[in-house]
Amino acid sequence: MKRKAFLFITTILYTTKSFAIAEFAREYSVDCTTCHTMIPSLNETGKSFLRNGFRFSSEDSPTLKKIITPKQNESRPIPFSIIVKESYDTNSEDYQSKIKLYTAGTVTKNISFFGVTKDNLNSNNRGDNQNLFTQKSSRAYIELNLEEDKHQIRAGLISPLTQFGNILKSSADSGLKGHNSQNEPKHQNKQNSQRGNGYNHQKYATNNRNSQKKRQNSHYQTPIQNSYIGNIKGIEYSYLLNNKLMAMVSYGKSIEKRENAQNRMQQYSSNDNYQFTSGLKYNTDNRVSFGIVYNRFEKMEQDNFSILIPIEKEFDTTQIVSTLVYRDKTKKEDEYYGIENSIIYAITPNDYIRAIVNYGLEDNKNSYGLSLTYSKAYRYMLFHLTGARRDNQDSGENLLLGSISLMF
Repeated sequence: MKRKAFLFITTILYTTKSFAIAEFAREYSVDCTTCHTMIPSLNETGKSFLRNGFRFSSEDSPTLKKIITPKQNESRPIPFSIIVKESYDTNSEDYQSKIKLYTAGTVTKNISFFGVTKDNLNSNNRGDNQNLFTQKSSRAYIELNLEEDKHQIRAGLISPLTQFGNILKSSADSGLKGHNSQNEPKHQNKQNSQRGNGYNHQKYATNNRNSQKKRQNSHYQTPIQNSYIGNIKGIEYSYLLNNKLMAMVSYGKSIEKRENAQNRMQQYSSNDNYQFTSGLKYNTDNRVSFGIVYNRFEKMEQDNFSILIPIEKEFDTTQIVSTLVYRDKTKKEDEYYGIENSIIYAITPNDYIRAIVNYGLEDNKNSYGLSLTYSKAYRYMLFHLTGARRDNQDSGENLLLGSISLMF
């Protein structure tokens, strides 16, 4: 019955030209295809717009100035956008509502700001909801640009991978992002009672590590997730040489994504968890970019590192993104190798398909994820229909996902 209702709603809404973040479209009077060949992936114009602090040119008037003292016949921009999304997962029969709030703009010729926060509402209350205005659900930063886009400094809640092209954007809404089993609540009462009855602590520690690995292996994780490069509360500096070579370094506290922080194991408190990320990216004249990202992070009071090698090629109507992933072996983590491949083809400026093939190898166990998505954009509306398969030998599942996003 739920599936029929979803298909009926989809059919009705599917009969209504398009914008991405409507805020920028309103301010600069451009269509979303100016920056997005395939939503939400950025084309070269979009990447330059992002790096320039949401400016097409250094001569653009700051957003703040347009609001306070607009020129004659110039409308005041509204520095806010809202995206409301409704989706349905046929595997779990779960309806999900999501709301995203955006704000961004330029304060002066050199200073800009960005903020986004979201709230998920799952009908099945699976515990992975994210609430508005919390660190785990938000990004917010102040950006300083010097010598146009040559020097860039960002401070606040930031995502370092946004500097390296479409690593994250090319797999958005693919149905492949796995649930992190280590974020599940740990039932401490039973463990504490075992410890208090003369329990062998060394044996307990060994069994606990093994059970953690087993739990982790029972849930699919994408290669990018296995690199543990996430959002941080910190600072980032990047340098662009001749619009070709970009160098970046960032440092900050890892932002926890656990739903209930009080369920953490106390000995693995994340209060001091850090993430250090650095990398290089080179853009060729043939619209190809190569990169390497080194990430050092603390996880369960253990120093770890991971390496990413992203490669991106853009054609007129096609975009290919491949990312190689490596994570080192520690006492609490197994060595991991993986690759993510995404191919997006624009049938028309408003219709496109995307195929994703992921493969990972950890502790002699392989995992894979497959996804195929059809998307169509209308004015203020974006429709996705996705079929996905994720498998890691211990468990596997097929998913059929449908979503409708309204943008204001």
